[in-house]
Amino acid sequence: MKISEHEIPLLIKQGNDKEVITELYKIVFPKVKKYIVRHNGIKDDAYDVFQDALLYFYKQVVEDRFSDKYTVFGYVYRLSINRWLNKLKKDQRVNFTSELESSNGIEFDEEENKYLSILKEGENLLEKLFSNIGEKCVELLTYTIYYDLMAEDIALRMGFTSEGAVKMQIKRCREKLYAEAEKDPSILEKIRG
Repeated sequence: MKISEHEIPLLIKQGNDKEVITELYKIVFPKVKKYIVRHNGIKDDAYDVFQDALLYFYKQVVEDRFSDKYTVFGYVYRLSINRWLNKLKKDQRVNFTSELESSNGIEFDEEENKYLSILKEGENLLEKLFSNIGEKCVELLTYTIYYDLMAEDIALRMGFTSEGAVKMQIKRCREKLYAEAEKDPSILEKIRG
């Protein structure tokens, strides 16, 4: 029996998900696997990421949070890719200055040491500024400011129910960040430079 995309959420809610899983693995998984293998992953990574995306998708459908404005296949694919990109980012995070400081016995001249000191000071300043706003706000502001992601993409990555919820949370996080900066005028002076 061929299942159409728009029937999938209803079948999941009715508990007829055996066919749905088969259909999603047949149609979406090969594309996910191809993308992940081309982007520093292996087949096992693709299975893990896809399984995680399916679980999230199922949860959204069961809780009536899946919007019919998305196509099911595109949505599950996008969830999978976002999860893979998040995994890559987490795996590749490195403390830049500590890596430079422990450079296997290489001596830095005075100018390079000054530059390292400025980097370290900037890192401490940012750490101080972001330490009290919460990890979720840091992640949200990073997606917004650094990666310039749209609210729809952020909603998918972070599990928000709507774009409006993302925008409201961004506003709250920015307010928290501004409040932290205003608590310590020396931070504002250093930022303005």
